[in-house]
Amino acid sequence: MIKFINYFERFNKTQNGIVVDDKVYDISTYYANSLINLISDGNLNNEAFHNELISNLNKLPKSNYSFSELQNSNNNDSFGLNIPYIPNEVWACGVTYKKNMELHEQDIEESDGFKGLYSYVYDSQRPEIFFKALGHHCVGTNDYITIRSDSDETFIEAELALIFSSEGDVIGYTVANDITAWDIEKECPLFLNQAKIFKGSCVLGPCIVPERFIRYPLNLDVNCKLIRNGEIIYQGKGSTKNMKRSIKEFKDYLFRNNVISEGTVFCTGTAIGIPNNMFIEDGDLCHIEVEKIGFIKNLAKKNKN
Repeated sequence: MIKFINYFERFNKTQNGIVVDDKVYDISTYYANSLINLISDGNLNNEAFHNELISNLNKLPKSNYSFSELQNSNNNDSFGLNIPYIPNEVWACGVTYKKNMELHEQDIEESDGFKGLYSYVYDSQRPEIFFKALGHHCVGTNDYITIRSDSDETFIEAELALIFSSEGDVIGYTVANDITAWDIEKECPLFLNQAKIFKGSCVLGPCIVPERFIRYPLNLDVNCKLIRNGEIIYQGKGSTKNMKRSIKEFKDYLFRNNVISEGTVFCTGTAIGIPNNMFIEDGDLCHIEVEKIGFIKNLAKKNKN
């Protein structure tokens, strides 16, 4: 397996890299700018290009840090990982796991809200696909995620994310945290955009894994931890094997009568049913991991305006 990353070894110095056996090699001679160019050139999932890189590893500058060390770095270190690339657009699908649907319905009933909405969507032939973010709403691992100033009930959502070509092919995978202001969403479904789209509301990373290296994307373990004041206050596990929708459904409905840009990211829904009272607070550390890809971790910060 290989992974593509954007990383830094000194402050304000970013470069693109390839990860092979946890070792990191600089591929700036191939792609000096954004990895979106790797995608638009058709090389993200190109076996011939991968083989060329691997055959030339001894000619590529090797990082002083392993991928594991870069993943485990903190936001005040002089080395670490950036968001792999800034996507033009991020889409998502909601209510793709039964447990999450049931938790939403339970909370809606207790709040005297729109009962039956989430169970309807779960059983519907048409999936709930929504626009999640533009590039400037997205952050990478170790960046701050934000809690809206007008939300007191904000969730993290641990998700497998797909990377699409403009033709509709899945060409890679990454990890996503689809942060959601649940109190705004449950007040009224028409407030969904405000609940989903805001600064720092979408985390992507820590890398991109080309599609050909993950044979069974709907059989991956997903884990998340919420840490407050140094103590784990919640730890959850799930699996993409419990996803109701297929990748074909995502593609069919996302691309139907729609124009999608190269390298669009698609969040597939949260595999972990986080309890209804487990909201993030200012200063919390959120840790999300998807098998075969890696983990992202972010501190939460409450917006002031």
